[in-house]
Amino acid sequence: MSDFALQFEVFFQFGDRVSRSSFSDIFHSYRVVFENFLNSQALSILSEQSAPELFEAMKYSLVAGGKRLRPILVLAAFGGSENETRNTLLLGSSLECIHTYSLIHDDLPSMDNDDFRRGLPTLHKKFSEATAILAGDALNSFAFYFISLVQGENEDYFLHRDLLEILHTGCGAPGMVSGQIYDLQMERKNTKDQNSKSEQEKIAMVQLTHRLKTGALIKAALLLGNRLRKDWKKREEPLSKYGEDLGLLFQITDDILDVEGTQESLGKTPGKDQKTGKITYPALLGMERCKKMVEELQKNLISISSSFVSTDEEITFFQELPIYIGQRKN
Repeated sequence: MSDFALQFEVFFQFGDRVSRSSFSDIFHSYRVVFENFLNSQALSILSEQSAPELFEAMKYSLVAGGKRLRPILVLAAFGGSENETRNTLLLGSSLECIHTYSLIHDDLPSMDNDDFRRGLPTLHKKFSEATAILAGDALNSFAFYFISLVQGENEDYFLHRDLLEILHTGCGAPGMVSGQIYDLQMERKNTKDQNSKSEQEKIAMVQLTHRLKTGALIKAALLLGNRLRKDWKKREEPLSKYGEDLGLLFQITDDILDVEGTQESLGKTPGKDQKTGKITYPALLGMERCKKMVEELQKNLISISSSFVSTDEEITFFQELPIYIGQRKN
């Protein structure tokens, strides 16, 4: 058994697992397991199938840090009730490839035009704009390749179809990509009719954008992990709602941090939304109302989680995750 599989089994083996009473311990253990797989398995696959410069560009962004939230959500949504390792980690790698590609393209001059990401020069600054585009393209396709490596049980005929549909809905035109289009449209200088819209129309547009750009992929992470379970159908609806609201909470917190954060804490340039005139929750509602929305979403998420959690670790993770997201500094 490989080191990552052994470590995963120690953390998750049902009935004889390591005690992890705190949220930070649970979050950290999921992250360690995923990081080990990413560095020992996933990067090897990318290296074997890519031109050297392309691989170095992909690796530069993949190992640059980050919370690994989406892979962690895959692992948490699956839980530790069965001795399953490689499938959940492949799905986590798929999500991390999608998330990383989206950040690479989001930073491009034609979009957000950012020079720093996670405290490092963005990929198009470190390499070139063309290389950044191609690295993002490659990561996008590798996400679907990782799903093809998932091994389902013989009687689960529709597993791969469902996994691909979940990923497409989260990262493609039905989700993240349309959210990015709406996000670009919300920069006032590029939108002719913004001034004619009412406050409620603007709020609705911001909420739709957040649910698609950020929430759709977070929701997909939960649904992908859940789909590997035998009882996935009964958990699908509450997990979907939890993912949508968690994505909204994440993005509102991002908007707040763009106003209050520093480049040192964020690892990227703050104040970009205000400079571009983008319509955000703080711009529409002010900081006080935004922070009240964060509190309301946190309470709602804790309530939703009670409909699908069963183990002590699930209760700890899914009820304290909204607090972690709302209090993060980057």
